[in-house]
Amino acid sequence: MKNIKRTLALLAAALLCLTAGMAMASATATSERLFDRADLFTATEEEAIRNAIADFQKATGMDFVVLTTSESHGDASQQQVADDFYDQGGFGLDEENSGVLYFIDMYARQEYISTTGAMIDYLTDERIELALDVSNPNLRAARYADAAQAMIAKVQEFVKAGIPEGQYRYDVITGQRLTARHKVLTTAEMLVGGALCLLIGFIFMSGVKARYRLKGSTYKYDYATNAQVDMQENRDDYLRTTVTRARKPPPSSGSGGGFGGSGGSGVHSSGGGVSHGGGGRGF
Repeated sequence: MKNIKRTLALLAAALLCLTAGMAMASATATSERLFDRADLFTATEEEAIRNAIADFQKATGMDFVVLTTSESHGDASQQQVADDFYDQGGFGLDEENSGVLYFIDMYARQEYISTTGAMIDYLTDERIELALDVSNPNLRAARYADAAQAMIAKVQEFVKAGIPEGQYRYDVITGQRLTARHKVLTTAEMLVGGALCLLIGFIFMSGVKARYRLKGSTYKYDYATNAQVDMQENRDDYLRTTVTRARKPPPSSGSGGGFGGSGGSGVHSSGGGVSHGGGGRGF
């Protein structure tokens, strides 16, 4: 009898833990993307921002979160608050949790953009500064909803434009380059490449046709049917690994966009070990 009671008690405890865990998971994986803890927005403005975020998600396949606060966060920087809030909130729509968190800190009068996943590549240091250029004047004029809307629109504009030519990731602490520069083919380059491929194909086809043509005869070799490529062996040989190290670039002249110039995306690790980019500015 005692064993039965003990077993039932253990089962009840396990069920309680499972229920609590599901509740915590449900609370973490929320569909909410606007957290106005500083009470900066009216109900109408909140609805408009949520609609803008929903449109952003559909257009980009990435996430956008807006966070405001008017309370002190101790020794934690805006970067730490933004990064940790995004990580712990379970945000992101893809496997890399790609997205942006826009943080308005009314206590310290600072704004900050935290980028995650693929968004790090779209928002280089220079683009972050340009995004802050459109939101910052609105914050200074106390048009907080306009600042959030302007930021959403500007980031979406950058995503639509694509990853910029020459973009790369680098470590903001060491300055070491982490990825190769991004190469983008221009329209002219693609047209020239396509034309060259067609020309080479035409020359090859003409050569084969001429080789199998029988002079003085009406017979024509059906090269289209009889042509066959049989690859007998395919081998990849590993030669070497190349590691590129770059000197730490000097800080930019802006007040908060990282260190990497126009093509770089500075990255750092959050408290949870997740890579983020970002930058901020006072208002």
